[in-house]
Amino acid sequence: MQNPGAIDLFRYLGQYHPSGSVAGLAVLSLAVTIGLVLGNISFAGIKLGVSGVLFSALLMGQLGLTTDDQVLLYLRDFSLILFVYTIGLQVGPGFVESLRSDGLSLNLLSIAVLVVGGALTFACVHIGHVNGFSSPGLYAGAFTTTAGLAAGQEALGHLLREQPPIARQAVAMAGLAYAVTYPFGLIGPVLMLPLLSRLFRIDMKRERQDHLTRAHARRPPSGVVDVEVTNQAVHGHCMKELDFVRSGRVVFTRLLRGAVMTVPTHHTKIELGDVLRAIGEEPILEIVVATLGQRSKIDLASIPSGVARRELIVTRKQILGKTLRELDLIKRFGVVLATMTRAGVVLIPRATTTLRFGDSVTAVGPPEGLDALETELGNSPDELARPQLIPIFLGVVLGIFVGSIPVIVPGLHATIKLGLAGGPMLVAIALSRLGKVGSIVWYMPAAASALMREFGLAVFLACVGLQQGDHFVQKLFTPGGLAVVGWGLVITTIPLLLVAIPARLIFKMNFLTMTGWAAGAMTSTPALLYAADMTQSDAPALAYAAVAPLAMIVPIICCQLLATLR
Repeated sequence: MQNPGAIDLFRYLGQYHPSGSVAGLAVLSLAVTIGLVLGNISFAGIKLGVSGVLFSALLMGQLGLTTDDQVLLYLRDFSLILFVYTIGLQVGPGFVESLRSDGLSLNLLSIAVLVVGGALTFACVHIGHVNGFSSPGLYAGAFTTTAGLAAGQEALGHLLREQPPIARQAVAMAGLAYAVTYPFGLIGPVLMLPLLSRLFRIDMKRERQDHLTRAHARRPPSGVVDVEVTNQAVHGHCMKELDFVRSGRVVFTRLLRGAVMTVPTHHTKIELGDVLRAIGEEPILEIVVATLGQRSKIDLASIPSGVARRELIVTRKQILGKTLRELDLIKRFGVVLATMTRAGVVLIPRATTTLRFGDSVTAVGPPEGLDALETELGNSPDELARPQLIPIFLGVVLGIFVGSIPVIVPGLHATIKLGLAGGPMLVAIALSRLGKVGSIVWYMPAAASALMREFGLAVFLACVGLQQGDHFVQKLFTPGGLAVVGWGLVITTIPLLLVAIPARLIFKMNFLTMTGWAAGAMTSTPALLYAADMTQSDAPALAYAAVAPLAMIVPIICCQLLATLR
């Protein structure tokens, strides 16, 4: 038998296995492998990342290497659910916080970009001679929204369910529009960042200083100070009588009285000569010093004593959701929590603060009290790293159910659904915010989350590419195909430009924040990486994280509306 070439080999596998499953899985896996290798290659400092899978799959589809449509449909839907559900779990804990303060204005501006993009897509379909079935894919490709494409295709299939041939054609046209507009949708936001920099004549050094000043004004940095009590006016008063103690803005972790070191409580009476260690925001610490007396020359941490410090992780399910007031750690163990880190954010614990799975706390107190607290909190890194499978599959079931609920939109003749893209994401956000139901904890280790997210996205893009790759080049270089590419370019750039100008000139958005906001509004990871390199700051990542959740949900609705209003 003659040695077969690559294409002949896959055809041989398909003949050997009548179902074609072996050949299909081999093709899919090869597309993902080649795509990831391609994604790791830097082009002018930009890497495609997992998006490279789409291009390798399109190439393989063009060469005639594909698999059964039903198999691709199943794998596409399942991988999409994994992807969006994992994203929901990741962004859920900080979702509400992202809507507060500056996060609210950033989200409103990102929604404006997405809505303007939807309106522009609708206009392109009606004045640009683009087939209406292509509109969800045109929008999804321009904004590189994987979940949006799935939602739009699902909406088209539902609306045309009584006409199966037309439904299949509509879904295919949406997928093709996505495939041809996705490349510029991927690199367009990257190219927009230097364009905006030149447009606004940005001085990066001045922008960094301005961002630092604003950040300190919004959230002053935390610090530690040792204070000697010299103010006669506070002598004999209980700690709880001080305003900054009642408000929870300061935590006192050590008290040196004479030669004895202890952990103060709210009922501790202040005496002249006491030396206290306070932790809080720096402006408040200045008030603490002014109220109590003066900065001490003694470093309490350097004095040998029966008071120790320990880092602990919350992993015991029985205490999740309880407030520090309910736990009453200082009374039960003689221990106080100095700081708490949640999802990378350092917090000053208050009486109303609740504990969540995975919180990292810094506790101060006697060794025996810290031992008891360690038992109370769990402090099990193994438990933290262990994937929780029941919450994953139960959450997926709930997400599919929620996504199947029809929603009536006034003015539309048809209902819309969140679908397989929106339902699991919305449920994941809600459940991760809830944190725990009974013995079930909605938490996913960072490594497991990254694996599921990347796996789901890679398989989804491979399925889309293999579905649309058949004669892709021929379809692209037709008048209709080139028109879709041109309109996709317009939809990628114009909405972002239209909103960025007033954001800068009217709302005075800092440019470091703008780069992350733009990347988040366009859900563009390459743009975020470019922004971080361009600004040499973590500010873009913070802005991206603030707008990404809504920027993933809003396109799902836009794509469904475009499918309905075509």
